[in-house]
Parts: sequence; C-alpha cells; structure tokens
Amino acid sequence: MTRALSLTSIALASALFLLAQAPPTAPPPNPANQATVRAANGDHKVTIAQQNGQTYFAADEVIAALGGTLAHEGNGFKAALNNSVAAFGTDSRFAVVKDDLIEMPVPPVTIDNRPFVPWQFFQGFLLRSSGLDATWDPAARLLQIHPAQTSAVGVQVSVANVQGISKLVLTLTAPAEYAIVKEPGAYTVRFKSAIKAPYVEQTHEDPYVAKTSFIGNDLRIQLTAPDVVGDAYRLENPFRIVLDLRKGAAAAPGTPQPLTSSRPVEPPGIRTIVIDPGHGGKEVGAIGPGGLMEKDATLAVCRLLAASLEARLKTRVVLTRNDDTVVPLDQRTAIANQYHADLFLSVHMNAAIVKGAHGAETYFLSLDASDKLAEKAAEVENNSAKTLATPASSSDLKLILWDLAQQEYLNESSRLAQAVQEEMNRITGIQSRGVKQAPFKVLVGATMPAALVEVAFITNPDEEAKIKSDAFQKTVVEALTTAVARYKVDYETRIGVAQPPPAPLAPTVTAPPSKPAVPTTTGTTTAATTRTGT
Repeated sequence: MTRALSLTSIALASALFLLAQAPPTAPPPNPANQATVRAANGDHKVTIAQQNGQTYFAADEVIAALGGTLAHEGNGFKAALNNSVAAFGTDSRFAVVKDDLIEMPVPPVTIDNRPFVPWQFFQGFLLRSSGLDATWDPAARLLQIHPAQTSAVGVQVSVANVQGISKLVLTLTAPAEYAIVKEPGAYTVRFKSAIKAPYVEQTHEDPYVAKTSFIGNDLRIQLTAPDVVGDAYRLENPFRIVLDLRKGAAAAPGTPQPLTSSRPVEPPGIRTIVIDPGHGGKEVGAIGPGGLMEKDATLAVCRLLAASLEARLKTRVVLTRNDDTVVPLDQRTAIANQYHADLFLSVHMNAAIVKGAHGAETYFLSLDASDKLAEKAAEVENNSAKTLATPASSSDLKLILWDLAQQEYLNESSRLAQAVQEEMNRITGIQSRGVKQAPFKVLVGATMPAALVEVAFITNPDEEAKIKSDAFQKTVVEALTTAVARYKVDYETRIGVAQPPPAPLAPTVTAPPSKPAVPTTTGTTTAATTRTGT
C-alpha cells in the first residue's frame, strides 16, 4: 500500500513538473480589441485600438486581409495593393498615393512597433487602388469593404507648354470611357458617363489652346489655329487623359483620334533626360555682384547642355523651360514625370555670404539635410519661389511623404549626384565640396533618379566672371555631359542592356635582351628596351 502511494506521488510530481515546463497557453483574443473586416473574400478578424476616443486599425492585418502587403520603409511605412503603393508616417495625418494625398482625421500611431491607422486611410487607398469604398460601423465593429457608388466623375484640367508642345492633362477621380473627336479648330472629349465639371468655360494663355469649356458630358478644347494637331494617350494611377498639341497638318473633321493606353514602351535604359534651368521669369534667383542673374546663367548653360547630351548620347532631352518664364517648382518634376524621363537634373548657381566661396556642390533629395550648410541651401532655393508654389503646409506635407515614397530612387540619385560632383571637381581643380542631401522642393515628386547641381558661386566676383564666359560654360557642359554619360553606362551595364566598357590595356614593356645589342656599321649602339609612355 505504501509503495503504491509512493509511485502515485512520483507520477503526480512528474506531471506537475512537465506542466510547469510547458509554454503558457496564449490568452484568447480580447473581443474588445477586435473588429471584423468584411470584404469580397470573406470576413477577417483584425486588431483595433482606442486612443483619445479614436479607433485605430492594425494596418498590416487589414492590408493582408485585402490581399496586399505592408512594409517599414525609411521613416514610415508603405502599403501595396493592386499595383498601387500608399506611403504614410506617424508624423502626418496625410498619406500619399502617387501624387495624390489621403487625408485622415488624426496621424497614424505605432503600438508594439506596428502601425495603426484610422479607417479613413483604407477608404482613401481602396478608392484610388481598387475602385472600392470602406465604411465603419462602430456599434457592430464592422469595417465593410464594398464597390464605390457610381457617381459623377470629377475632372481637373491643366495646360502647360513645354518646348513647343502644349500638354493638356485631364485628371479624373475614377476611370471613365470616352472618345476624342477632331472638329474644325477644336477637339472634343466625349465622356460616356456623367462627369463633374470644375468650371463652365476657361481661357488659357497658351500658343495652341485658346479655351476649354464643358457642355454636358463633353469637354470642348478650342484651338488657336486649325492646323494644330495632337496625340492622345492615357495614364493610370491616377487616371489621366493627355493630349500633346502641336503645329501640323490638320486632320479631317469628325475623325476620331486613335488612343492608346500608354506611350509605346521603350527598351530599358536612359532614353529621356529632363534638364531643369533653375528659376525664371520674376523668380530671378541669386544675383552676382556684377548684376548677373541666376535665371539667365542657368538657362544659358542648360541650352548648351541639352544640345550636348542629344549629340553625344543620342537621347531625347527636354528642358523644363526654354525661355525666361516662370515654372512652379512642383511643375518641373511633373514635366519629367509626364515625359516618362529616366533622369532629372536641376541646374543652379550657388550663393554664399562668406566671401571667396567657390566650387560646385551636388545634392539629391532627403527629408533631412546632411549638414547645416545643405539645409541652408535648400531653404534659399525653396523660399525663393514660395510665392509661386503651393501653400507651405501642403508643400511640406508632400515633401515629407515623397521622402517616404521615393526610397527606391535614392540609391540611383546618389550615384548620379556622385558622378556629377566628381566631374565638376575635375574641371574646378579644387577639393571636393562633396555630395549632399537636402529637402529641395524642386526634386520632390520625381519618379526617377534626380539630382541638383550648384555649378558655381555667382556671389563670388571671380566665379561670376567665369560663369559669364563662353569658355567656362563650355567646360561645365562637357563635365555634366561626361557625368551623365558615365551614369548611363554604369546603369545600363548593371541592368544588363549594355556591355561593360573594355578594361584599359596594361602598358607593354619589352624585356631587355640577355646579350648586348649588336653594333651597327656606324659604330653606334641601338637601345633594346622600349618604354611605353616615355
């Protein structure tokens, strides 16, 4: 009997020991911290949190339930869904999809290193990425995902002339079917669904577009002359209809213009380069002690640079301005995006309070400046056009969000900036001022590698005199052309569309003979050792 009790005690003790070693069972989810996402693929339980009366949703769980992904990127997060990407951070109540902002009532928060967002984030993202809508029922704790109600599609119109082509862009809040018809002296865009017109009629100061007017679901584009013709294409995310208008042979009245979903796909590589002459019009930039204005110096250099790049690299080159006109900062990268540019280079002249400052500096975009001088340089350039740009709050928000959305271009922008700086160092013969990062608003929005070069200090009398000279301008253009050519070869080699340049041949040295050379009949001795490079 005693032995049986002893064995029982041992077994019980062993069981208790094993239970103590077993991992603790996770507590069941707290229903108070959960909500249901109801979508076409079923119901999904997700984590929510309450802070200051606001409900936040675990962004990774909701995005995963909808078939997307979420990742930490730089100073914020990126959500990917249906080939669209939304970037957001915890320091702003705005997220960005392409060049569109999603407004939330409060900024996102992080809980246990995970991002939580208000439900309005999903509403804005789904509308732009999937044509879906989201509604939140707090009583039922139900986030309902459903098709967006079909209503009138909003339309925004912009017109800009770049290098002899007037680009008319219609930005729609949702995809819409349409047809384009050429009429005598006009084009008409006929939408097949209801649209919400931004105005009835508007005149344009443009060489090819006189005015635009909405009549029902039609947009009539009145041309300045009957021989103005155009090419039409559309772009996605956001949905846009683009007409490139120029002088040409007039089409027969009533002839529908062919429309493709996008421009013909070019082979990968550096095919289109946009060069941006800094400042312009009443926005003169820095002024040298001799009166030279930055806007004039940059335009002179960029005109030469465009011709040099086209001749040497056989690429298409677009100038953001080709005369003394005002081009807002955000419009400069918009031009590069519209032309599907592969590189963007903004050219400026530097300014400094310190006497004797000289040399070149090259920058690429970052929310945080690499040093105090870089921060000051960006402030000068950004503030010089503040009366022409969007309101400060909107611009600052876009700068923050583009910094998140453009992480993929930073490495290439750094490579481009490094090549530019090295070539500028070579022609100036001075110690490198280095490649720097700064929040230049002119670089915000570029969906390609982008850099800004300050060629020389226009406030330095000696450098101002050089900038005026044809010889120095030619030297600068050769250096910048070489830098772009270097980057082009490097990039196209890395992506496999070009062969790496052949390695330079090593100098050849002929070994001296083991015996003395045979004397010639003249009594002189022939040297047997050949020295390459002497």
